[in-house]
Amino acid sequence: MADSTNKKYTLHPAMYFIYSLFFGLCVLLVLPYYVVRFRRYLPTLSDRLGFLKVDLNRSIWIHAVSVGEVKAIESLLEGLGKRLNGRPIVVSTATPTGQQLARQRTDIVHSTFYFPIDLPGCVRRALDRVRPEIVIIAETEIWPNFLRECRRRKIPVIMINGRISDRSFSRYRLVSRWLPKVLADYTLLGMQSETDRRRMEVLGADPAKLTVLGNLKFDGTSSERAIEAGLAEVLRGWHSIWIAASTMPGEEELVLDAYAQARVGHPDLKLVIAPRHPDRCDEVQEIIRSRGLRFIKRTNLPSLQTPQARYATPEGDGLLLDTIGELAAVFEYATVVFMGGTLVARGGHNILEPARHRKPVIFGPHMENFRDIARLFLDGGAAIQVRDATELGQTVSKLLSDTALAAQLGTAARRIVDQNTGATERVLSILAPAGTGQ
Repeated sequence: MADSTNKKYTLHPAMYFIYSLFFGLCVLLVLPYYVVRFRRYLPTLSDRLGFLKVDLNRSIWIHAVSVGEVKAIESLLEGLGKRLNGRPIVVSTATPTGQQLARQRTDIVHSTFYFPIDLPGCVRRALDRVRPEIVIIAETEIWPNFLRECRRRKIPVIMINGRISDRSFSRYRLVSRWLPKVLADYTLLGMQSETDRRRMEVLGADPAKLTVLGNLKFDGTSSERAIEAGLAEVLRGWHSIWIAASTMPGEEELVLDAYAQARVGHPDLKLVIAPRHPDRCDEVQEIIRSRGLRFIKRTNLPSLQTPQARYATPEGDGLLLDTIGELAAVFEYATVVFMGGTLVARGGHNILEPARHRKPVIFGPHMENFRDIARLFLDGGAAIQVRDATELGQTVSKLLSDTALAAQLGTAARRIVDQNTGATERVLSILAPAGTGQ
């Protein structure tokens, strides 16, 4: 394995200065907009500037950008928790929703915080407080100053669940002259698939540092949040349920068009819409009302305080899921699932959670960020891809009418999940020699 401390494999200091100057100017320009437009980011600034409220030593630092990455590492967290003999595990995220989910694992995670802005001062302050023995980064995150500072401190940095989408591949090639020397600061690059490994090698990564570990998302979580009794009773009271999961801006209108089409032959069909970003729920509620439909927000459902309590199932056309962390459990009650971010050009979302529940899954043409999973499911007869809202409505109607086809798709989906598990154990096996298995 190449020695990343060798000057041959490191970027010239002037390039770090230019990068930091440019990146710093971008932060100064963008930060006021985020503070005003997205007020939920304001409390995160202290962490992002490196002023962390922790004081640790020999910690294991795992970075998971958002909700999907946090879910992907849960089995890994549990595995590490059993092997570390009390050493602290910390998790950083980039988004508030990811942070909220990570904070639910206080049984394993010692502390959570936001990943520092990739400027030298922010990075140094964060590392001074965390003092990690090793840093594990979930999926493809390449921060030159962070990697450089870890190299200087002789902290191994390992990428897991790495992937290179079609769009990212084109963008990274624009900086392929400098990228190899930044990637050299990684100790190991664990990719999801052979395609991802080849792409990373084309971008200049040292082949000796590249390996295929598989996709941690197939392993799922063993600590899925239990569904609240009141919500469960509502869902059980509905005969057929279509869940539109992780929808994105511009997509809810298309889903509602398809819903109107499907209801012609299935008037008892209920729709559950779960926006990818819950802070959009008021906006989505207005879109629903403009169609003359009546949806109840999840947070407006009364809780059942005792097992004996009962109340009437709310009337209306469906449910707007405006909470974080419940969607995975809600899939159990679905008759059919559409995965959002796929009718609009947002790269798609993870379809493995409904697949674990043996549900027939539909997605649109945009699955660029999950191309390997999408191809695996389509080739295995475990999902249906549609081109537009019209095809979506037709497909939902078909699956509601043809229960045998729906069951066949669900069974095939679960089989594919079961056949592709094991990435977590492979990651744990490579971490052991780095000192995290003792």
